[in-house]
Amino acid sequence: MISKDERNKILSRFNEKNDKIFASNLIEIINKFVLNNYIMHTKFLNLYERSIAISILNKYNINYRIYLNNEWSERALIFLLPEEILNEGNDMQEIFSKYIKCVKIIPSVKNKLLHKDYMGAIYSLGITEENIGDIFISDDKAYFFIFNDNLNYFKYNLNSVGRSSVKIEILSITEEEVEKLKSDYKNVKIIISSLRIDNILAHLFKLSRNEVKNKIEKGELFVNSKPIYFLAQNIKVNDIVSLKRCGKFKIGEIREENKKGKYVINIKKYI
Repeated sequence: MISKDERNKILSRFNEKNDKIFASNLIEIINKFVLNNYIMHTKFLNLYERSIAISILNKYNINYRIYLNNEWSERALIFLLPEEILNEGNDMQEIFSKYIKCVKIIPSVKNKLLHKDYMGAIYSLGITEENIGDIFISDDKAYFFIFNDNLNYFKYNLNSVGRSSVKIEILSITEEEVEKLKSDYKNVKIIISSLRIDNILAHLFKLSRNEVKNKIEKGELFVNSKPIYFLAQNIKVNDIVSLKRCGKFKIGEIREENKKGKYVINIKKYI
């Protein structure tokens, strides 16, 4: 159990109100888990929330496993698991599938709907972001992850996306079709003079430095799901960067060109 004093000590690490609320909710889950010793799980977590959760769980030696659909997923669930579940050698995917499913959306039109169209239709139903996993687009179909408790609501209320009528299928997360899902991206190589985030954003999205500055100051930049307000922040390998209304990309290999004092960066730019 995490005591009241320990709780206050953990919360004192965070300056942002939302971070304190998140950590407090996680502590409540941990204490219920320790008290009752049955499987519990978080909501869907972004990269930043996941890093907070893992640091707290590791500190208190809580047994957990992470459900992440694949290497392209950003939103994950963390399952707190009793010792006996782990000792019995259970298939983790089978355990996870008892709590979440994949919803497949099949539109009546082809090549007309974008990721943002599906996202808008899903969130218009009033489900909050923490109850939805990643949304993938593949072969003119969309897939997203949701808790079993919300399945019927989506099945009977998600009837259209944009102006297109849609059909809904429910898939197990253990099905091959689901396990093969991945994000579409294109490889981009850029050569720049520094690893500052504003420099990279201006180069990649063809923006002026002033446009980048304004977007960052408005809170439109996220690195690994955490809002960033500093122009001079340096990026590193595997960072996932998102700039509102511009796009998202992942940092690959970074190679320094010593002779010219520049960096060659391989980037996966999401389509």
